[in-house]
Amino acid sequence: MSALVQRRAWPADLREPGRDLVLELVVDGRVRAGRLVAGALHLLDDDPELPALAALAVEPGAVVVGHRAGRRAVVRRADGTFAKVARRSAARRALARLAAVDALLADAPAAAPARPEVVEADPGVGVVVLAAAEGTPLDEVVARGSAEECRRAGLLLGRALSVLATAGPAPTAGDGAWPSHTLEDEAATTRRWTSAAAAAGVLGPGEAAALAARQERALAALAALPAAERVPAHRDLHEGQVLVRSDGVALLDWDTAALADPAADAANLLAHLDRLAAAPPCGRTTGRRRVVAAAAGLQAGLREGGHPSTTDPAGAARTDVLREVASVRLVAVHAFRRRPWVPG
Repeated sequence: MSALVQRRAWPADLREPGRDLVLELVVDGRVRAGRLVAGALHLLDDDPELPALAALAVEPGAVVVGHRAGRRAVVRRADGTFAKVARRSAARRALARLAAVDALLADAPAAAPARPEVVEADPGVGVVVLAAAEGTPLDEVVARGSAEECRRAGLLLGRALSVLATAGPAPTAGDGAWPSHTLEDEAATTRRWTSAAAAAGVLGPGEAAALAARQERALAALAALPAAERVPAHRDLHEGQVLVRSDGVALLDWDTAALADPAADAANLLAHLDRLAAAPPCGRTTGRRRVVAAAAGLQAGLREGGHPSTTDPAGAARTDVLREVASVRLVAVHAFRRRPWVPG
């Protein structure tokens, strides 16, 4: 039998929850996409939704490093660049978002987050090629660095998010390159994920009911928040998206950048750090201290940079509410990954 390891899993369709899954697997050392349909695993030899992937994957020296069937794939090419393959509409949106972020930060101070450099692009076939980004992933800093290094990483990130949120002239919600992500959108996204996890049966006994109750409390608190002016945000900020450099940070994957609640980015990252603190190797006292140091640095950087979430007297409470909503969603997201498909 081939050596098979599940890396990641997603619901087949968030809009129609069920038991079918999309899987990212490693088969004999090679990343492969698969689908779990009616309990049966189907490995994909090609991906009709991503027709450009086949040619990229067989280039000399190319390695597929990620593949979510029908949605996206990433290929590391022999020259060190990364080819992102997506549906044509998604590739166009990704290019538009990067261009919008570059325009917003064109005259921003040095603390602004660095962005991936587009080497070439062919949105007609759904391909965007990016230069390799320099820096150490935040999760590696937290796993191996000192508490002071973790705090410094958080500080640099907080300063960068402050520049992003306050750069001007501010985009408007009517600009197609800057969609608006509301608190209602945040609630709807969270409900889709928890509903999908319940329908797929990936939550443990009693966990679905407990998560549903926790979600209702979190979403009630979210609905009670007063209105706040939305600001430019990365909108998918977690420890794997942050590269720490000597003089700042780079942020990857701006595909979901939007005008969002001022507390959204910090809250999302803090929710991810909460999970990281509870998991090996950070689940030990020294590891938790490093996570706490990174979170403290982030908050300090936000304050130092005058981030809108810190200038609002209710900003801390607002961040706590959005952090809990993100934490609820992450329980559902990670439930798909912790209950692997077992060949048999």
